[in-house]
Amino acid sequence: MLRLTLCYLFTLYFLKIFGAKERADRLPVISIPNQGEIKGVEISKNRVHKIIAYYGIPYAQAPLEHLRFAPPMVDPLPSWEGVRNLASYKPSCLQNPEDFRDEDLPFFKLITNITDIELSEDCLYLNIFVPMGNVPAGGFATVVWFHPGHFTTGSPVFWNPHTLVYSQRVIIVTVAFRINIFGFLTTMDGEAPGNFGLMDQQASLTWIKNNIEKFSGNPNNVCLMGYGTGGTSIGIHMINSESKQLFHKAIIMSSNILSTTEIKEPAEQKEYLDNIAHTFGCDRTPTSQLLECLRRADGKDLIKFTVNTNWKPVIDVGLSNKSNGFIPEPPNSYFERGDFHKIPILSGYTHMEKVLGIDQIKNISGQASSDYLNGLLKDVITSDTVFPNMSDPNCGSNNTELITDAIIFFYGSTNPSVTANELLKIIADFTTEKNFAASTFLLATYSSKFEPTFMYRFDMKPVTESAVEQLPEWVTVPHLFDLLYVWGVPYWTTSDETQWAYSDKRIADTIMSLWMNFAKTSDPTEGSIYPITWEPFQSDKPGILIVNRTFDMSHSKNLNYKAFEFWNDYYPKIVKMASQCCSFTDSVGIVTFSYHTLLIWFPFHIYYEVSYGI
Repeated sequence: MLRLTLCYLFTLYFLKIFGAKERADRLPVISIPNQGEIKGVEISKNRVHKIIAYYGIPYAQAPLEHLRFAPPMVDPLPSWEGVRNLASYKPSCLQNPEDFRDEDLPFFKLITNITDIELSEDCLYLNIFVPMGNVPAGGFATVVWFHPGHFTTGSPVFWNPHTLVYSQRVIIVTVAFRINIFGFLTTMDGEAPGNFGLMDQQASLTWIKNNIEKFSGNPNNVCLMGYGTGGTSIGIHMINSESKQLFHKAIIMSSNILSTTEIKEPAEQKEYLDNIAHTFGCDRTPTSQLLECLRRADGKDLIKFTVNTNWKPVIDVGLSNKSNGFIPEPPNSYFERGDFHKIPILSGYTHMEKVLGIDQIKNISGQASSDYLNGLLKDVITSDTVFPNMSDPNCGSNNTELITDAIIFFYGSTNPSVTANELLKIIADFTTEKNFAASTFLLATYSSKFEPTFMYRFDMKPVTESAVEQLPEWVTVPHLFDLLYVWGVPYWTTSDETQWAYSDKRIADTIMSLWMNFAKTSDPTEGSIYPITWEPFQSDKPGILIVNRTFDMSHSKNLNYKAFEFWNDYYPKIVKMASQCCSFTDSVGIVTFSYHTLLIWFPFHIYYEVSYGI
């Protein structure tokens, strides 16, 4: 009996090993021109849900030594001998886990351990995940993911594509690109113009266009998908002349690409350059010597020095005689004049964006007076708003008050007292509508004139208790939490062993289907098995899908359209008037208002128009 048992166990082991080898042997070897051969690995869940993963494909030379603080080197591309067959990710781009913002941690704790990743400057790799089985005519739709992280943190390692690829039968490509100082340092001249992280993204898109067909992808059906600064990156590619030809539609989530505060002027880094030169013992000028010195510095030390630095893309026109710049002028200027990549767009925001990052709300409870609300709202406004540069010291502070008072007039309560929940909602509405909703609405307005455009507001809070236990009870859907459904996280096997509710899994099925249907067909409901009506956004009928348990289209009772009008129309006028300082003349030059008059007149004018709809 023992002999038979041992024989049986040996046979099972032999069949398992032989079967695994047979499965590996049947995966195709793909030849990439000028680089080499690559073979994928099979990833399975429950032994049946199988996809093919191609990890760590280099799309540019390693940005080391003289290539640090330089555009990605793609000629020649990295090459290798033999068959490349990696079974896991290459290291993530160098970053400091301490730079993850506190308000983002509740989400990331649900999907990954952000401190448990390997880091390296040698990080310009992409990963391709392909469905197994029959390939549709023309190839699979390809979705390219640009991760969030405030241009400072983030990695492809955090995002498990298995559920999306297997259930929706699309190719997912995750891209690592330089971030923080390595991706966005500028010396304000041609030595290091900046925007290297965006150039990395463009290089990856060029590689994908040239090679995705070899992985059964359709090079004529590439959809970019980005969140936060990943979405901002997509907006920049929509106005870059070289990027436009590399993708065909876009999913832009919770970003603010039309805000002038999302793009810096190079001169804003002058003081920082002075400090870093002093810290690392480098000559400040000429900048060629400064860069030579910084290229010799230890990368981890550079990261440590730049903790909490607010990295952003820069306007780089004129910094070099060799090019016209990656971002010649702010993206909103291109959209205003219709000079952008006209493609189908799916875009939206969550119900309470960034609410977890508002320090002033932590101790709110009970009831408060309207005066208390206005005072608290003023604190939030001041900490959340970049005011125009007032050159005249005699009236700059007064004009800042004009801006603040107008916002308080719009958001402040007329009730003598407000409950804590009412107060919290007002502040949440302010931060969401100012920083995300209004710009998303404006993007949809521009885009819908030319191509199908679908807009949403995400109100779907998970019902799984362990998934929301870190959130205050009054919070609905903060920044990032919609990605739990977009990426099918309820189906992941995560480190915290969250047991997801059945209803959350069903919602994930619906959201994945809508998003990936758009990636395939430019229409989120085409071919969907879910009875959801999502009307395209039109300027004369600006429908927005409210993603809740009933998936309602927006109307005046479930969406405050006047907030879009305030931020996109009235607020710029207030800022313009305030920045003109002490006097203002009407269009025919007859009537002149002092800023004191406007301080009284403008809020009343807003109130009159908002209240009576004129």
